[in-house]
Amino acid sequence: MEKNKKPSIVALALITAVCLIGDSMLYIVLPIHWKEAGLSSLIEVGILLSINRFVRLPLNPLIGFIYTRINLRNGILLAVLLAGITTVGYGLVNNFSLWLILRSVWGIAWSLFKLGAFLLILQLTSDSNRGHFVGTYNGLYRIGSLVGMLVGGVLADIYGIKIISILVGLLSFMSIPFIYKFIPKAIEREENKHQRISIRHYLHIFSNAKLIWIVVTAFFSIMILDGMLNATLSHIININFNNEYNMFGIVLGAASLAGLLQAIRWGIFPFISPLLGGVLDRTNRKGYMLSFFLVIASIALLIIPLQVPFIIWVPILLVHLLVTSSVTTILDTIVTEIATLEKNKVLIMTVYTVVVDLGAAFGPILGYTLEGKIGLTNLFWLGSVICFLLTLKWLIPEKGITKEIKIETSSQN
Repeated sequence: MEKNKKPSIVALALITAVCLIGDSMLYIVLPIHWKEAGLSSLIEVGILLSINRFVRLPLNPLIGFIYTRINLRNGILLAVLLAGITTVGYGLVNNFSLWLILRSVWGIAWSLFKLGAFLLILQLTSDSNRGHFVGTYNGLYRIGSLVGMLVGGVLADIYGIKIISILVGLLSFMSIPFIYKFIPKAIEREENKHQRISIRHYLHIFSNAKLIWIVVTAFFSIMILDGMLNATLSHIININFNNEYNMFGIVLGAASLAGLLQAIRWGIFPFISPLLGGVLDRTNRKGYMLSFFLVIASIALLIIPLQVPFIIWVPILLVHLLVTSSVTTILDTIVTEIATLEKNKVLIMTVYTVVVDLGAAFGPILGYTLEGKIGLTNLFWLGSVICFLLTLKWLIPEKGITKEIKIETSSQN
């Protein structure tokens, strides 16, 4: 069984990575090339970078239900088809309404990918290796972000957004044979076969203080560290360092520079993420680890909007981007750990996915909306304060999340 775990998880991560290229490219390209895409303002950019998350909010419970009725392979196949169609569409449409439709369809595809991955990891892992495999998956699928932000940012500055989108969309369809080779048809879910979930158990899940605090932390951290920063990064560079920056004699546009920085992040993280997951597997003090990364993020958010020398600003930003990815891996590991101890894993992972999507959805649109009201610097400083408050909560001495949840579960049974 051990030999069969890694190929399936790695294959799903790489398939997801290929289909993620088009989405990641937009975070770098649209804030700079929005006129070429047929948009009329940066507010529309913020909406397009958020709408795919908003449509997932009502659809995630439905997709969770679908995964109890169809096999995993068909769910991933549908996700790939939708991803390819939408990415090709980015190169063909030229008005805001059509962009809204494409971004909404991509939201459906991503929900199929993400929830399918959580269910696969829950089925194939144990307490001794779950963090490692969560880290492996998170690190590998983000290679798609590396390619999208680097290739998209650089080539869009040279050739424009349309031809790049079409080529990337066609690439997604090439991953279909690997679905049939590596992704299992079905995931066995004992709670669906042998157990009936009572209303009391549902209420128990939603009254679980640890679980509630985890999803609250996930909402704010993803909104600030992921959604807001990713959507505004090229815009920040454009403001702080003008539209072009001369690096070692090479003139880079804001989109190219943002793409390069994000690519470095996603090039490094696949090596860090499994190691971080391995550390998480060996400790019950995951809250302390989370607080450590959150306080670093809080400090970085104070500095990023400032016009500091480029040679100082870039390393700080790169550390912040790696910290953001680490926070996501820690939260994913904690929530999957809790889910394994409950009867309805699909319910917990669906709730968590909805909350994460909600935070990611609010990030871009709030970023561009609040910038006009309070300014870019104050916006990031507000995010810094929120991260610091989350740090204080996770520094409160804990007895270990796993141990406490096990006690609560035993009392329920």
